[in-house]
Amino acid sequence: MGGRYRGLIAAPLLLTVAAASADGMPPSPAAVGSSPAYALQKSGRWHRGPVYSSAVSGNHVFFGSGGAIRVLESDEDTVTWREVASVDTSGVVRDLFVSGSHLYVADDSGALLVVDISNPDSPKETGRARLSEYVRAVFVDGRYAYLAAQWAGLVVVDISDPTQPVVLKTHKTKGVAQDVHVTGSLALVANGYRSNGLRLIDISDPLQPKDVGHFDMPGIAYGVFAVGKHAYVVSLEQNEEDEAGLTVLDISDPTNPVKTGFHKVKYGAERVWVENATAYLAGVANDAGLIVVDVTDVTAPRWLGGYDSPTCSESVTVSGSLAYLAHGDRGLEIIDISRPTATPVVNHQDAAGKVRGVHVVDPYAYLANGYTGLRILDVSDRSAIREVGHLPTYRSLGVHVSGLYAYVADDFQGIRIIDISAPASPREVGHLDTPGEAMRITVSGNLAYVADGPSGLRLIDVSRSRSPMEISAYDTPGYAYDVHVAGRLALVADGESGLRIVDVSDPSAPREIGHHLPQDGDVRGVDIAGPYAYLASGKPGLVVLDISDPGDPREVGRFDTPHSVRSVQVADSNAYVGDLKWLRVFDVSNPSAAREIASYKTPGYAEDISVVDATAYVANYDAGLMILGLAGHGESCASGASCEVRTPLPLRTVDDR
Repeated sequence: MGGRYRGLIAAPLLLTVAAASADGMPPSPAAVGSSPAYALQKSGRWHRGPVYSSAVSGNHVFFGSGGAIRVLESDEDTVTWREVASVDTSGVVRDLFVSGSHLYVADDSGALLVVDISNPDSPKETGRARLSEYVRAVFVDGRYAYLAAQWAGLVVVDISDPTQPVVLKTHKTKGVAQDVHVTGSLALVANGYRSNGLRLIDISDPLQPKDVGHFDMPGIAYGVFAVGKHAYVVSLEQNEEDEAGLTVLDISDPTNPVKTGFHKVKYGAERVWVENATAYLAGVANDAGLIVVDVTDVTAPRWLGGYDSPTCSESVTVSGSLAYLAHGDRGLEIIDISRPTATPVVNHQDAAGKVRGVHVVDPYAYLANGYTGLRILDVSDRSAIREVGHLPTYRSLGVHVSGLYAYVADDFQGIRIIDISAPASPREVGHLDTPGEAMRITVSGNLAYVADGPSGLRLIDVSRSRSPMEISAYDTPGYAYDVHVAGRLALVADGESGLRIVDVSDPSAPREIGHHLPQDGDVRGVDIAGPYAYLASGKPGLVVLDISDPGDPREVGRFDTPHSVRSVQVADSNAYVGDLKWLRVFDVSNPSAAREIASYKTPGYAEDISVVDATAYVANYDAGLMILGLAGHGESCASGASCEVRTPLPLRTVDDR
């Protein structure tokens, strides 16, 4: 989770819940019909992303960074650290566990990966077991791995042969399984939402897990650790009246866990590690950073100290006198805990943030990379993508490149104008705070149009890059997520208030001249091609409007996608659509009879799309940047590529409803 508190739980968690309940198991790629015509294939990926987890083996530390596992080696006195290796994964690394010479990886795309680390400088994946999506945690005990897999519950995998792990059992936990810890014959599951709290499951027979106890608690149970007869559970605030923090339970009778103590924090923590009667909490929001609590007296836990940060932490691992704090977008912090009342950071490893926006101008991809700012990638060789430039900002959510400048929508801090004439050393030359939350930005001529969240559409004169100036605004009725400009029209994706069509022929006096509200729609993205507007409208899917009369936009078709459409770009008679974790391509050469021609399951949410020469660059949230090429008219996928081939399917028109 990232920095400042604003709907911290609602956005990432509710989205996950909705997606998981709709998906269950990810659909398997399959050809439709007998003569496939189009295919999407992966031609490249930039794997880097936020850090959610870490694990320690000797003088090596393994930590996930988006879709990569990075390996650090320390000298004998753990003063100097150097990165010695990395392993790319298919999804997003959510948790890591070391057992013997193997590293076990909870991969968010739906897998348990087994990595041989007998030579830590050259780790190699040896096996994987396919699971449901949204795997959040892994714990290894003997020949079994136990995974917390959100709505799927507790999953038991036989790892006696690391080259062929086998899923043995899935046990529903009646809620969202967020974390798991095994002690003796018990699996303790931190269970969120329905049946919230701690679930105690008898795994004396791993093939037949049995619920034996439950402790209900307010908020959202997120992390669990056990020492002896006590379980330590951390939770997040869900409602204002919830008491979030560290709960200590006596589990000596698993059928009747008893609360012995509680330590309240302001908002909550995601994970906990207990060592030498001290609990280390990975705090979020107002508690962001590391929280250190003395649990010598389990009836009266007391605060000792910690490390404060504006960026939320995700998990913590303790080994010897060091704590390894998975710090999300910020990276990995290595913290000296030899004196719990004073916990300095002794080493920091940078990581990438969540990719929220992308604009490609060959040979560079410009990424709005959340709390880490603007990143510039050289994508001329898609098999070896290189980061060439980076400029921190508050929270980059959108980016548009025009000429020698990148214009960044920077959330609460408005817009930033960045000189990219030297891509290796981008520098900010101008800044303007906007009253709302700058989500997206597009530039036409000397004007920047900003989708400013609750403050609607803002028009900014950028003719003087060092001193941008707002010249007018139109306060839309909803939440402005995206904006696209064509001629005298600015089309604003206004969330639940649909599409707002604004006449900007007089930039000093923008005025709404039309709107369209799809039934049950939540319009998050918009693009224009000719007289048609294409709406990323949430559950209603892709909606096509005829805007030849902008005062009376007319729906001519829609395609009900399986999930929820959040992004769209039209190029070369094709509409590229982000449908949660799927990229879908529609042939819109006839907009009133569009056809889905290809789709590809991505490891992260398709937040934004930039298309160049039939290649889609997908801002893939915490999974980095995905590059997907469209092969058409009988062209086949490259050997070994992961792609789905589809024959065209018809768009449902207005007359068909």
